[in-house]
Amino acid sequence: MAGEFIITKTNHVSFQNLQSITNLQFRAWAEFLNTRSLVAFAVSTPVVLCIDQLTALYTTATDTSENNVRSFSFVVSGGRTIRVTEHDFNQILHFPTENLVPDPTTEEIHAFFTLIRSQQPNFFVGEFLKHYLPKAWNFFFHTLIHVFTAKLTNLHGIPLFLQKIGFAIANNRHINIGRLLIDQVIICMGPLDERTGINEDVLCFYPRFLQLILNDILTDDEREIFEGEATQECMKMKSNAITALIRKNNYLPGVPTVVTPPNPGSNDLVVTLHS
Repeated sequence: MAGEFIITKTNHVSFQNLQSITNLQFRAWAEFLNTRSLVAFAVSTPVVLCIDQLTALYTTATDTSENNVRSFSFVVSGGRTIRVTEHDFNQILHFPTENLVPDPTTEEIHAFFTLIRSQQPNFFVGEFLKHYLPKAWNFFFHTLIHVFTAKLTNLHGIPLFLQKIGFAIANNRHINIGRLLIDQVIICMGPLDERTGINEDVLCFYPRFLQLILNDILTDDEREIFEGEATQECMKMKSNAITALIRKNNYLPGVPTVVTPPNPGSNDLVVTLHS
């Protein structure tokens, strides 16, 4: 690789200072996502990015999916080939690992967005748009978009895989989130020859999740190989974005504006209409 290795501004860690969120409803959502949701660890865990480790992974990784298990493999300095599977994503990022159920159907997703009062005029599109949602759900998906997608633009759109994750979180449904996520990582990586061409810049997506995985699977000896390498902080969400959400997402008559996140073990959403 002769080009530059670039850590993209994606895969943020969620709001860390919850007390800085002055809107109490948004603070309740942030607390739920950070501490009690199916994705709490993945959403809220910061990590220092080790550039050489990520470079080694990203410039050698290939899609090694087989037998209906999604995976990629990469080579670390020293020669060991490491295979990372959807099951590793589930375990290391603390997603559900047992008694997994199928992803929600298209019909279930449409019913869910109807329940949370999406004002989008056409449901049958590739992405739902979060600015058609009530403020609380706008904030909910605003967080998920910054944490789970590789989007650099069009941060209003909620892609299908994230619709499924959002549905699972809200309904406490234990789907295979690791499979959905590793699919996105593999897609973003693209073919290996496009990441190793002469003078080609390499864009590293999902750096925080990949670093959390590296921290778990590298041996102490392998970490020593990278001793003294350059590091940088992962991207962090900023609470000042909430002000813009409140200002831009005006109250719509008849739309629920108070939504209580489900309690652990509960499949129920508590929706209170604005009075």
